[in-house]
Amino acid sequence: MQSFRRQEHALIYTIPALALTFVFFVVPLGYLIVVSLFKWNGLGPMEFTGLGNYEYIFRNANFHKAFRVTLLWLASALIVHIPFGLLLSLMLNRRPHGWKFLRVMYFIPNVISTTAVAFMWYFIYHADMGLLNAILRAVGLGSLARSWLGNTQTALICNQIPFMLYVGLTSIIFLTQLSTIPTELYEAAEIDGADGLRKDWYVSLPLLKPALLTNVMLNGAFCLRTFEYPFLMTSGGPSNSTTNLALYIYREMMSANRYGVSMAAGLVTILLGVLLMLVVTRLQREE
Repeated sequence: MQSFRRQEHALIYTIPALALTFVFFVVPLGYLIVVSLFKWNGLGPMEFTGLGNYEYIFRNANFHKAFRVTLLWLASALIVHIPFGLLLSLMLNRRPHGWKFLRVMYFIPNVISTTAVAFMWYFIYHADMGLLNAILRAVGLGSLARSWLGNTQTALICNQIPFMLYVGLTSIIFLTQLSTIPTELYEAAEIDGADGLRKDWYVSLPLLKPALLTNVMLNGAFCLRTFEYPFLMTSGGPSNSTTNLALYIYREMMSANRYGVSMAAGLVTILLGVLLMLVVTRLQREE
Protein backbone atom coordinates (compact mmCIF):
# COMPACT_ATOMS: atom_id res chain seq x y z
CA MET A 1 0.00 0.00 0.00
CA GLN A 2 2.82 2.41 0.89
CA SER A 3 4.59 1.51 -2.34
CA PHE A 4 1.46 2.33 -4.33
CA ARG A 5 1.12 5.69 -2.57
CA ARG A 6 4.74 6.53 -3.28
CA GLN A 7 4.23 5.77 -6.96
CA GLU A 8 1.07 7.87 -6.94
CA HIS A 9 2.91 10.79 -5.35
CA ALA A 10 5.77 10.43 -7.82
CA LEU A 11 3.28 10.51 -10.71
CA ILE A 12 1.69 13.68 -9.33
CA TYR A 13 5.08 15.41 -9.20
CA THR A 14 5.88 14.41 -12.80
CA ILE A 15 2.56 15.66 -14.22
CA PRO A 16 3.78 19.28 -14.76
CA ALA A 17 6.90 18.05 -16.58
CA LEU A 18 4.85 15.62 -18.67
CA ALA A 19 2.36 18.36 -19.53
CA LEU A 20 5.11 20.73 -20.65
CA THR A 21 6.77 17.98 -22.69
CA PHE A 22 3.47 17.15 -24.36
CA VAL A 23 2.58 20.77 -25.18
CA PHE A 24 6.00 22.00 -26.27
CA PHE A 25 7.49 18.84 -27.80
CA VAL A 26 5.00 16.09 -28.61
CA VAL A 27 2.40 18.39 -30.20
CA PRO A 28 4.93 20.36 -32.33
CA LEU A 29 6.62 17.10 -33.34
CA GLY A 30 3.28 15.66 -34.43
CA TYR A 31 2.54 18.85 -36.38
CA LEU A 32 5.96 18.63 -38.04
CA ILE A 33 5.37 15.03 -39.10
CA VAL A 34 1.94 15.82 -40.52
CA VAL A 35 3.04 18.91 -42.48
CA SER A 36 6.06 17.02 -43.88
CA LEU A 37 3.55 14.88 -45.80
CA PHE A 38 2.03 17.88 -47.59
CA LYS A 39 3.10 20.36 -50.24
CA TRP A 40 2.43 23.77 -48.71
CA ASN A 41 3.69 27.31 -49.19
CA GLY A 42 2.52 28.46 -45.76
CA LEU A 43 -0.56 30.35 -46.98
CA GLY A 44 -2.56 28.45 -49.57
CA PRO A 45 -4.22 25.04 -49.38
CA MET A 46 -2.17 22.01 -48.41
CA GLU A 47 -1.69 19.29 -51.04
CA PHE A 48 -1.02 15.78 -49.77
CA THR A 49 2.16 14.32 -51.29
CA GLY A 50 2.91 11.43 -48.95
CA LEU A 51 6.65 10.84 -48.96
CA GLY A 52 7.16 13.23 -51.85
CA ASN A 53 8.95 15.81 -49.71
CA TYR A 54 11.37 13.18 -48.40
CA GLU A 55 12.01 11.98 -51.94
CA TYR A 56 12.75 15.59 -52.90
CA ILE A 57 15.31 16.23 -50.19
CA PHE A 58 17.09 12.92 -50.66
CA ARG A 59 17.50 13.72 -54.35
CA ASN A 60 18.44 17.35 -53.71
CA ALA A 61 22.16 18.10 -54.00
CA ASN A 62 21.91 21.05 -51.59
CA PHE A 63 20.42 18.80 -48.91
CA HIS A 64 23.25 16.27 -49.41
CA LYS A 65 25.79 19.06 -49.00
CA ALA A 66 24.03 20.41 -45.90
CA PHE A 67 23.97 16.91 -44.42
CA ARG A 68 27.73 16.51 -45.02
CA VAL A 69 28.44 19.92 -43.49
CA THR A 70 26.43 18.95 -40.40
CA LEU A 71 28.43 15.72 -40.10
CA LEU A 72 31.64 17.77 -40.35
CA TRP A 73 30.37 19.92 -37.47
CA LEU A 74 29.82 16.75 -35.43
CA ALA A 75 33.30 15.53 -36.38
CA SER A 76 34.86 18.81 -35.24
CA ALA A 77 33.18 18.38 -31.85
CA LEU A 78 34.34 14.77 -31.44
CA ILE A 79 37.86 15.15 -32.83
CA VAL A 80 38.83 18.68 -31.75
CA HIS A 81 36.45 20.33 -29.29
CA ILE A 82 35.96 17.53 -26.75
CA PRO A 83 39.63 16.37 -26.70
CA PHE A 84 40.74 19.99 -26.22
CA GLY A 85 38.27 20.37 -23.34
CA LEU A 86 39.62 17.15 -21.82
CA LEU A 87 43.23 18.38 -21.97
CA LEU A 88 42.17 21.71 -20.51
CA SER A 89 40.38 19.99 -17.61
CA LEU A 90 43.37 17.75 -16.88
CA MET A 91 45.58 20.84 -16.78
CA LEU A 92 43.23 22.75 -14.47
CA ASN A 93 42.84 19.67 -12.27
CA ARG A 94 46.56 19.95 -11.43
CA ARG A 95 45.72 23.40 -10.03
CA PRO A 96 48.56 25.43 -11.52
CA HIS A 97 49.23 29.01 -10.47
CA GLY A 98 46.14 31.09 -11.24
CA TRP A 99 43.95 28.08 -12.00
CA LYS A 100 40.83 29.69 -10.52
CA PHE A 101 41.25 32.74 -12.74
CA LEU A 102 41.84 30.55 -15.79
CA ARG A 103 38.74 28.48 -15.02
CA VAL A 104 36.59 31.62 -14.93
CA MET A 105 38.15 33.05 -18.10
CA TYR A 106 37.61 29.85 -20.07
CA PHE A 107 33.97 29.75 -19.02
CA ILE A 108 33.09 33.41 -19.72
CA PRO A 109 32.41 32.86 -23.49
CA ASN A 110 29.58 30.50 -22.52
CA VAL A 111 27.56 33.42 -21.15
CA ILE A 112 28.08 35.57 -24.26
CA SER A 113 25.46 35.55 -27.01
CA THR A 114 26.34 33.27 -29.92
CA THR A 115 25.16 36.04 -32.24
CA ALA A 116 27.68 38.47 -30.72
CA VAL A 117 30.47 35.91 -31.07
CA ALA A 118 29.52 35.28 -34.72
CA PHE A 119 29.62 39.01 -35.53
CA MET A 120 32.94 39.41 -33.72
CA TRP A 121 34.58 36.65 -35.75
CA TYR A 122 33.00 37.96 -38.95
CA PHE A 123 34.96 41.17 -38.53
CA ILE A 124 38.11 39.27 -37.53
CA TYR A 125 37.97 37.37 -40.82
CA HIS A 126 36.87 40.35 -42.95
CA ALA A 127 39.00 40.56 -46.08
CA ASP A 128 39.58 44.35 -46.00
CA MET A 129 39.26 45.49 -42.39
CA GLY A 130 39.66 42.20 -40.59
CA LEU A 131 42.06 41.78 -37.68
CA LEU A 132 43.51 38.51 -38.99
CA ASN A 133 44.64 39.93 -42.33
CA ALA A 134 45.91 43.09 -40.60
CA ILE A 135 48.12 40.99 -38.31
CA LEU A 136 49.43 38.95 -41.25
CA ARG A 137 50.36 42.10 -43.14
CA ALA A 138 51.94 43.65 -40.03
CA VAL A 139 54.29 40.68 -39.53
CA GLY A 140 55.26 40.49 -43.20
CA LEU A 141 52.98 37.62 -44.16
CA GLY A 142 50.67 39.65 -46.35
CA SER A 143 50.82 36.95 -49.02
CA LEU A 144 48.73 34.73 -46.73
CA ALA A 145 45.96 37.33 -46.39
CA ARG A 146 42.79 36.34 -48.21
CA SER A 147 39.02 36.43 -48.11
CA TRP A 148 38.72 33.78 -45.41
CA LEU A 149 34.94 33.64 -45.47
CA GLY A 150 34.73 33.87 -49.26
CA ASN A 151 36.96 30.88 -49.96
CA THR A 152 35.35 27.44 -50.17
CA GLN A 153 38.49 25.85 -48.70
CA THR A 154 38.55 27.99 -45.55
CA ALA A 155 34.98 29.18 -44.96
CA LEU A 156 33.75 26.12 -43.07
CA ILE A 157 36.84 25.93 -40.85
CA CYS A 158 36.48 29.64 -40.10
CA ASN A 159 32.85 28.98 -39.11
CA GLN A 160 33.91 26.23 -36.74
CA ILE A 161 36.82 27.97 -34.99
CA PRO A 162 34.55 30.24 -32.85
CA PHE A 163 32.95 27.03 -31.54
CA MET A 164 36.21 26.44 -29.64
CA LEU A 165 35.41 29.43 -27.43
CA TYR A 166 32.78 27.28 -25.72
CA VAL A 167 35.31 24.70 -24.61
CA GLY A 168 34.96 26.03 -21.06
CA LEU A 169 31.66 24.24 -20.49
CA THR A 170 33.15 20.99 -21.78
CA SER A 171 36.12 21.30 -19.44
CA ILE A 172 33.86 22.11 -16.46
CA ILE A 173 31.92 18.88 -17.02
CA PHE A 174 35.19 16.94 -17.10
CA LEU A 175 36.43 18.77 -13.99
CA THR A 176 33.25 17.86 -12.13
CA GLN A 177 33.85 14.19 -12.89
CA LEU A 178 37.53 14.48 -11.96
CA SER A 179 36.58 15.86 -8.54
CA THR A 180 34.72 12.61 -7.76
CA ILE A 181 37.77 10.38 -8.32
CA PRO A 182 39.14 9.22 -4.92
CA THR A 183 42.64 10.50 -4.15
CA GLU A 184 43.53 7.00 -2.95
CA LEU A 185 43.60 5.83 -6.56
CA TYR A 186 46.20 8.44 -7.46
CA GLU A 187 48.23 7.59 -4.36
CA ALA A 188 48.17 3.92 -5.29
CA ALA A 189 49.32 4.81 -8.80
CA GLU A 190 52.22 6.84 -7.35
CA ILE A 191 53.26 3.87 -5.22
CA ASP A 192 53.33 1.79 -8.41
CA GLY A 193 55.67 4.36 -9.95
CA ALA A 194 53.22 6.26 -12.15
CA ASP A 195 54.08 9.87 -12.91
CA GLY A 196 51.63 12.67 -13.78
CA LEU A 197 50.91 11.58 -17.37
CA ARG A 198 50.57 7.92 -16.45
CA LYS A 199 48.18 8.75 -13.62
CA ASP A 200 46.01 10.63 -16.08
CA TRP A 201 46.17 7.77 -18.58
CA TYR A 202 45.55 4.86 -16.22
CA VAL A 203 43.39 6.52 -13.54
CA SER A 204 41.68 9.67 -14.80
CA LEU A 205 40.77 8.75 -18.37
CA PRO A 206 39.07 5.39 -17.63
CA LEU A 207 36.89 7.04 -14.97
CA LEU A 208 35.88 9.96 -17.18
CA LYS A 209 33.59 7.94 -19.44
CA PRO A 210 30.32 9.38 -17.97
CA ALA A 211 31.56 12.94 -18.47
CA LEU A 212 32.81 12.07 -21.95
CA LEU A 213 29.42 10.70 -23.01
CA THR A 214 27.66 13.74 -21.54
CA ASN A 215 29.93 16.04 -23.54
CA VAL A 216 29.33 14.00 -26.70
CA MET A 217 25.57 14.45 -26.27
CA LEU A 218 25.72 18.17 -25.43
CA ASN A 219 28.22 19.11 -28.12
CA GLY A 220 26.46 16.92 -30.65
CA ALA A 221 23.17 18.67 -29.91
CA PHE A 222 24.85 22.06 -30.34
CA CYS A 223 26.32 21.06 -33.71
CA LEU A 224 22.98 19.78 -34.98
CA ARG A 225 21.18 23.03 -34.15
CA THR A 226 23.94 25.59 -34.74
CA PHE A 227 22.60 28.35 -36.94
CA GLU A 228 24.17 31.69 -36.08
CA TYR A 229 27.67 31.01 -37.43
CA PRO A 230 26.75 29.90 -40.98
CA PHE A 231 23.88 32.40 -41.19
CA LEU A 232 25.65 35.53 -39.91
CA MET A 233 29.23 34.86 -41.00
CA THR A 234 28.81 33.43 -44.49
CA SER A 235 25.05 33.16 -45.20
CA GLY A 236 25.75 29.53 -46.07
CA GLY A 237 28.24 30.39 -48.80
CA PRO A 238 30.32 30.36 -50.75
CA SER A 239 28.63 27.78 -53.01
CA ASN A 240 26.72 26.37 -50.01
CA SER A 241 30.00 25.17 -48.51
CA THR A 242 28.88 26.25 -45.01
CA THR A 243 25.15 25.52 -45.29
CA ASN A 244 24.22 22.99 -42.61
CA LEU A 245 20.86 21.35 -41.96
CA ALA A 246 19.63 24.16 -39.70
CA LEU A 247 20.29 26.78 -42.36
CA TYR A 248 18.89 24.52 -45.09
CA ILE A 249 15.63 24.17 -43.12
CA TYR A 250 15.45 27.95 -42.68
CA ARG A 251 15.99 28.62 -46.38
CA GLU A 252 13.41 26.08 -47.53
CA MET A 253 10.81 27.64 -45.23
CA MET A 254 11.55 31.37 -45.29
CA SER A 255 13.07 31.83 -48.75
CA ALA A 256 11.62 29.08 -50.93
CA ASN A 257 8.26 28.85 -49.08
CA ARG A 258 8.45 25.07 -49.17
CA TYR A 259 7.10 24.36 -45.72
CA GLY A 260 6.60 20.64 -46.29
CA VAL A 261 10.17 20.20 -47.51
CA SER A 262 11.43 22.21 -44.54
CA MET A 263 9.50 20.00 -42.12
CA ALA A 264 10.83 16.84 -43.79
CA ALA A 265 14.40 18.11 -43.43
CA GLY A 266 13.67 19.02 -39.83
CA LEU A 267 12.47 15.50 -39.08
CA VAL A 268 15.65 14.07 -40.59
CA THR A 269 17.67 16.35 -38.30
CA ILE A 270 15.66 15.18 -35.29
CA LEU A 271 16.23 11.55 -36.24
CA LEU A 272 19.96 12.23 -36.50
CA GLY A 273 19.88 13.64 -32.96
CA VAL A 274 17.86 10.67 -31.72
CA LEU A 275 20.43 8.32 -33.25
CA LEU A 276 23.23 10.15 -31.44
CA MET A 277 21.28 9.96 -28.16
CA LEU A 278 20.64 6.23 -28.59
CA VAL A 279 24.35 5.57 -29.18
CA VAL A 280 25.31 7.55 -26.07
CA THR A 281 22.62 5.80 -24.00
CA ARG A 282 23.80 2.39 -25.18
CA LEU A 283 27.39 3.19 -24.23
CA GLN A 284 26.26 4.40 -20.80
CA ARG A 285 24.47 1.11 -20.16
CA GLU A 286 27.62 -0.82 -21.00
CA GLU A 287 29.53 0.75 -18.10
